[in-house]
Amino acid sequence: MAQTMKGKTGTLQQKNQKPGQRQQERLRRIARRRRRWQIIWSIVAVVVIAAIASLSFWQYQRITAQQTASRIATATAVANLHIHATATAITRDCFISSTASDQVPAIYTAKATPAAGPASSPPITGTPVTQKDGLKYVDMKVGTGPASKKGSTISVEYAGWIASTCKKFDSSFDHGGQSFPFKVGLGQVIKGFDEGLLGIKTGGIRRIYIPAPLAYGAQSPQGSNIPPNSDLIFDVIVTSVK
Repeated sequence: MAQTMKGKTGTLQQKNQKPGQRQQERLRRIARRRRRWQIIWSIVAVVVIAAIASLSFWQYQRITAQQTASRIATATAVANLHIHATATAITRDCFISSTASDQVPAIYTAKATPAAGPASSPPITGTPVTQKDGLKYVDMKVGTGPASKKGSTISVEYAGWIASTCKKFDSSFDHGGQSFPFKVGLGQVIKGFDEGLLGIKTGGIRRIYIPAPLAYGAQSPQGSNIPPNSDLIFDVIVTSVK
């Protein structure tokens, strides 16, 4: 009897323990599940934070690149404006002007010999004669008497400028205003001078545009400030033709 009761008591105790064990197992499973979710959410949070950081860095790089490009574009635009302004200033038409009021500049009609040639080519108007080789000339004043031809001896006063800058490089007026004599067409002067003064008469005043190949070409004359490959402009006043 006692043994039976004891067996029943053991059975009851086992029955009474099982619900508690199951509860503990359930709690442990819940705890393990909670830890797994905590790990998962931690990983998700790290991934999201990394993604946000990467996106922020990319956005920062993009904005910085745009700002840099904008600054470069602005600087380039300003530089181009300065370049354009400079180019406009030095490439004005030194040969013919649309705003000149006098056909012959006053410096050439004054009674007194000029102390120096004009620093820049005086504005003149007129319709140029253009040769096939690019030489051009305008008669500001037509002279009188026989016209020069190959072999003629002519005496001239002159002033010369570099066509691209309009800056003077030489003038007979700078050397006391002495006339310069030479024979036309015999190679005593640059080819453009020979060609440009054919047909001129005593007292004539002519402006001549001489392309570089008809001037000094790729050479820079010794002792001059004429750059290589420079087109030249001359005003020539003829004092005699023989």
